[in-house]
Amino acid sequence: MLELKRFWLNNPNSAEAVQLCADILDQANRAEAALAMTRLKEALANGKSDDERELADHPTAAFEAGYHMIDGREYELAIMLLSACLAKEPLDSTLNYEIGFAYMAISKYEDAIQHFEIARKGQNDFDTTLNLSVCYTLSRRLKEAKETVAILRKQAQNEEEKYELLHREVVIKRLERMARKKQLTERDWLYALYGTVELQPSDVGGSSANQQSKESYKSIAATLVILKGVLDGLQLVPEAVEFYNPNSRPLAAVMARLFDVQLDSYKGPDRPDHALLVMEWATDIIGPHEAFVGNMTNRSMFAFGLTKQEALPVVPDIVARFTNELNLPWTERNGLPPDVQPEEAIPEILERAWNLESDPEILRIIQDTVEYYNDKRELLVLGNCAQFPQRPEYSAEVPNSRQV
Repeated sequence: MLELKRFWLNNPNSAEAVQLCADILDQANRAEAALAMTRLKEALANGKSDDERELADHPTAAFEAGYHMIDGREYELAIMLLSACLAKEPLDSTLNYEIGFAYMAISKYEDAIQHFEIARKGQNDFDTTLNLSVCYTLSRRLKEAKETVAILRKQAQNEEEKYELLHREVVIKRLERMARKKQLTERDWLYALYGTVELQPSDVGGSSANQQSKESYKSIAATLVILKGVLDGLQLVPEAVEFYNPNSRPLAAVMARLFDVQLDSYKGPDRPDHALLVMEWATDIIGPHEAFVGNMTNRSMFAFGLTKQEALPVVPDIVARFTNELNLPWTERNGLPPDVQPEEAIPEILERAWNLESDPEILRIIQDTVEYYNDKRELLVLGNCAQFPQRPEYSAEVPNSRQV
């Protein structure tokens, strides 16, 4: 699909590319999308050469194919197909909404805004206004973002829409407090959009953003010592530590020893004391995520790694690595077996953690992190259940610091 995409974007009228896409989608058991591509190929072919074909001559087939490309997260291809339709219907609300959504998904917010504004003229509904508000927010155009939120207040009807409205209001409030900061880091955006704590800035000084693909015992230990120090500094020390699955057990076991508290496996949403639930990778949330949506006093959630690309139903309260790749010594990598079993890693990490507790660089990172979040406490999800009874959904919309 990647090779096809490169070719097709350079040859938008190629019937051969459309047919190959149909074949790929069919093999991937995406029957409806494959059928849409087949219809587009038949419309394009019609006895003409590639030089004579034009996607714009077949707007219905191109729109249907583009819609399925959005569903399959092939946003550049969707934009190519839907843009061809604009020649015939430049003011069509549905078409502009879909192409706006595709632009928003690849972080081209100004392009998305233009199309959402056109879509809103003909279809001024909650979803269109919401996406427009998101794009204004991510572009740091807060005046326009607040104006669209004012419209959302009138449009919100059901509980889900009212929750989205409250979330957008909080995001704007967080961003207003950082209005004087010329350029926001990914840590800033993670806080602004989700109220989440990141232990170390992932786009400053080449730390976790450019980390080696394989975590060492020392880097894992350093992260856990920083986590302990930050929770101490924010006065949010847990009474127990839980691990979610075997791969997260080494992380949780070390944390339990550092805090000198009980270690448990996760047994369900309810428990009498406050626990720190430790996950290796935030995508573990995807399964029984309903149990984690509620932000209750009996549990905080920490994930060692949070993806930059994949949307999740819930965002953790604390993350260590904001990255697209996480390789711990006890996890399989590219089909290769792990270096050790999870249990074997615990004493190795713990020894290094104890040696790092007085390390000047670690203490500096802890102090900087605590200072960063101290004046943001009331808008953090962590330790703030009354203000945020529900954890936000993670849509992976954090802009790169070079973009905004």
